[in-house]
Amino acid sequence: MRRFWCWVVLAGVCASAFPQLLPPSVALTRRMGLEGRVMWVDATANLSWLIDRAQIRDFVRRCREVGINCIVLDVKPISGHVLYHSQIAPKLTEWRGIQVPPDIDVLQVFLEEAHAIGLEVHANINVLSEGHKMFNSGPAYEHVDWQMVAYSRRRTLVLPDGSRYELNRFDVTPPPDGIAAYRRNPAPVPPAGRSWAYAILTDDLRVQAVIDGMFVARPLTPPENGWILVADGQAAQNLERLSTLGVGLTLQTQPILQPIAESDTEGIAVFVNPLHPVVRERLLGIIREICQNYPIDGFVLDRMRWANVYTDFSERTRAAFEAEYGRVSNWPDDIVRPPTLPREGYERGQRFGQWAEFRARVIRDLLRDIRRTIESVRPMPIGAYVGSWYPIYFELGVNWGSDALARPYGFVSPEYRLTSYLYDMDYLMPGVYFNIPFMNEAPLYDGDEIRTVEGMTRRVMEWTNGDLFVYSGIYALDYRGDPAGFERAIRAARLNSHGVMIFDASHIVQWDWWETIRRGLGTPDGLASDTVPLAPHQLPSLLPSLRNGGSGS
Repeated sequence: MRRFWCWVVLAGVCASAFPQLLPPSVALTRRMGLEGRVMWVDATANLSWLIDRAQIRDFVRRCREVGINCIVLDVKPISGHVLYHSQIAPKLTEWRGIQVPPDIDVLQVFLEEAHAIGLEVHANINVLSEGHKMFNSGPAYEHVDWQMVAYSRRRTLVLPDGSRYELNRFDVTPPPDGIAAYRRNPAPVPPAGRSWAYAILTDDLRVQAVIDGMFVARPLTPPENGWILVADGQAAQNLERLSTLGVGLTLQTQPILQPIAESDTEGIAVFVNPLHPVVRERLLGIIREICQNYPIDGFVLDRMRWANVYTDFSERTRAAFEAEYGRVSNWPDDIVRPPTLPREGYERGQRFGQWAEFRARVIRDLLRDIRRTIESVRPMPIGAYVGSWYPIYFELGVNWGSDALARPYGFVSPEYRLTSYLYDMDYLMPGVYFNIPFMNEAPLYDGDEIRTVEGMTRRVMEWTNGDLFVYSGIYALDYRGDPAGFERAIRAARLNSHGVMIFDASHIVQWDWWETIRRGLGTPDGLASDTVPLAPHQLPSLLPSLRNGGSGS
């Protein structure tokens, strides 16, 4: 999970030292007996049982018994493949050795089994991801022009004899006959059959030690003010031969624009450009196809964003930006300047504020097109998953804060608040992925009160201002081996928002944590299905009433 924070420097967003009171809508939904209880089912993590009707039937039954009232089924994972019969997108046929029978329609089977016991199913898609970098698969690989273009740097390491090696792998193993660098994580021991050499460097690239990999029996931790090179094969021989104590190596860098599948700015997902007309038309076609062909109860949008702060610098996006804000004389450095080394801080250019506003508006307008497409078939609740780190979410080109946050960042204009996309959806599921449930538990773990399920959920409620329903998302893997802690996390989410989203079903099934969920939700044993509470989004008139100053205002 991506976890980094900048609570101090962002004006407006972080003005208060502690979370404020919850919005009145929380008290209102409690009085009405409403609560979102969502189970997230990731497509690939659960694929082994999603291809078996009997196991689907058992899963939805267990969800109902413990008090879940909504299941989010991921039907278009990161790779861009789908789990239903599509005329537009390729169907997922295999994943990590699991073969998907060609005749099975996972979405249809799941809907039949869930609806048979009165359980809602919302279909989730990874909106702007059309490829998986670990497997080099997905439609984005067949259509490179769809891909977002990333701005980064090409890095070349020059050894004392002038030999040159690309250095674009950081904190991952080196390529054959190549070199990687470790700056944050320990450098691993060599795999069987691989010949490695290690060089311990100072920050200014002076060699402190060179170690033959055959003498490395445990991971090597980078020095506090330095890093470790790991070389493979021929590069290892050169490194050992040429690097002596005190000698200086050279790192050359040059700016580069490249398709995101080739860029080290993004680890897994191959993002596509929402301004590309074919991408947009195809996306809306997929959404329309699902809504027309399947009786889903709602739609959920994940990865509906730009990949990172370094995208998209394609000529298409540049033209759209300059048409609105005027010519950029020094493209793209007037927007952002990437660091010399990954994970160092980037520099914001003089046009970055306009860029942040532009990107957020593009995503807001995309959501409006999506909503119109869905409602042209039939109205239904629309939700989204987001990371909870709003203080730096501008890096992903999305504004999920309330428009009551007049100027959440010091570098944007007051117009930025109008880019919020909250008002075109019904509920939000922020990933509040921390392994401490309640704020008063933080001192026991020498932790920060905000970096708890309760603390961050309350912040999210402050940033969203009650303008839509929030189901705080918790991550089961954060509580591996600690079911009691997970139970408390469920309660922390419920007490501080409009409900809870549990991620992910794969862990619940593997660890048999159904009773933990039952206790966390406060569901009596043998609960009758008609006594499971409704989720707030299941009352279509409630949210418009709250937004229009109804009894929740």
